[in-house]
Amino acid sequence: MSLSLDFTNCLAEAIGATHGLTKSEVDTLVAKFPKHHENIEEMRSNGESSFFELPYQDTSELKALLKKHHGKWDDLVVIGTGGSVIAARSLFTALSHHQYNQLDAKTRKGPRVFFCANPDPDALVDLFESLDLKKTLFQVVSKSGTTVETLAMFMHLQEALKKKGGKNALSSQVVITTEREKSPLAEIAKLEKIETLNVPINLTGRFGVLGNTGLFVAGMCGFSIDALLKGAEDMDKRCRHGDPHRNPAYMHSLVHYLLTRKRRKTIHVMFSFSNSLFGVADWYSHLCAVSLGKMLNRKGKAVHVGPSPVAALGSFDQHGQQQLYAEGPFDKVVTFLTVKNYRHAVVTPTLYPKIEAAAYLAGTDFATILGNGYISAEQQITASGRPNMAVHLDQVDEANVAGLYYMLQLSTAMSAELYGIDPFDQPGVEHGKQAEFAQFGRAGFEDLAKRLKEYRGKPRRTC
Repeated sequence: MSLSLDFTNCLAEAIGATHGLTKSEVDTLVAKFPKHHENIEEMRSNGESSFFELPYQDTSELKALLKKHHGKWDDLVVIGTGGSVIAARSLFTALSHHQYNQLDAKTRKGPRVFFCANPDPDALVDLFESLDLKKTLFQVVSKSGTTVETLAMFMHLQEALKKKGGKNALSSQVVITTEREKSPLAEIAKLEKIETLNVPINLTGRFGVLGNTGLFVAGMCGFSIDALLKGAEDMDKRCRHGDPHRNPAYMHSLVHYLLTRKRRKTIHVMFSFSNSLFGVADWYSHLCAVSLGKMLNRKGKAVHVGPSPVAALGSFDQHGQQQLYAEGPFDKVVTFLTVKNYRHAVVTPTLYPKIEAAAYLAGTDFATILGNGYISAEQQITASGRPNMAVHLDQVDEANVAGLYYMLQLSTAMSAELYGIDPFDQPGVEHGKQAEFAQFGRAGFEDLAKRLKEYRGKPRRTC
């Protein structure tokens, strides 16, 4: 695994002290990091989140289930919502062929993969109509087992499967990934004799990229689970100390925290110059928003903290969002994601020698086009005095991608430590879930149902 973090352009020496960090500001916080690191280690030992232990997990049960199902199905559909699905989807898009579902089965080495993450009835029916349900495996994902959207889509699936495949279809064509002790989905799995994969009670979906949800999809597609976990393990060992100057996760956190607190850079852009890694940027937006967007700190005091994350794709968004980043409000810090070595070399042919606008591109490697685009965007943003950093990967493979995920998760945990908040809860999300329960008349939510009914009755001004 090879990953580096370049934060040069976040410093005053590169962009000036109005928007960049001074050496004194960085050094002052660096000196406090040994204590902050101790607190992270205490989180780890107290079991606040099992994401710390995922690189070292026992995968024997998972691999046995993969052995049973691999090569047996034409399609795999992941049903769920929120962090659980976005984590698995980002891992799949990072590692897979860009037209994976269009390849023939022999070339793919796995089933086609679809993600059913939203209960849009048209999208759901269109997906099911496009599948041969008898040849499709379904992974149903919900840690709590109570999520309205996931349960509803699962119940729809149950009816469809039994109609197409008979009474045994559910037990043979569904894998439920959930917390096994208290989840209603675990109860249903026992009732219907459905196989399950466990989600630890202390593992939220957004931190579970390398848990059973993501690894099941990766394994079904033929990616190396061992290489993924080894990449995460290497990053964990690299970051198991309190010196940010040798710890990319901690420096990533430190710089973002200082820029947010001291320079009011409240919009955090992840600008991926790789189509494969754009899914990682999308997942990171979810991770950042849910983990760091909090009303209360750990002491119960109202603090209303959290950056607003944005995902961008280079060089595509150089022809759009870059205008805002280079000339708009001074409220952003941009993190570029770059890749040194791509899987394919594509070179422009020598054509139209008499047309200057085309002739100069003869023999140009497409990786160079992306690389030049990155330098162009970085230089423009830097010259306009706006902070930016870059995460460089040698290539996109299991080890590098897993290391990147782990680094960003650890950075997020450290950012929460600096803000004094809990990165692993999600009270705002839970309120939304409870509002769903209330509106459907679930027992125990009568007061909230009344408030929502009154809200629905308020007059609206429309045009």
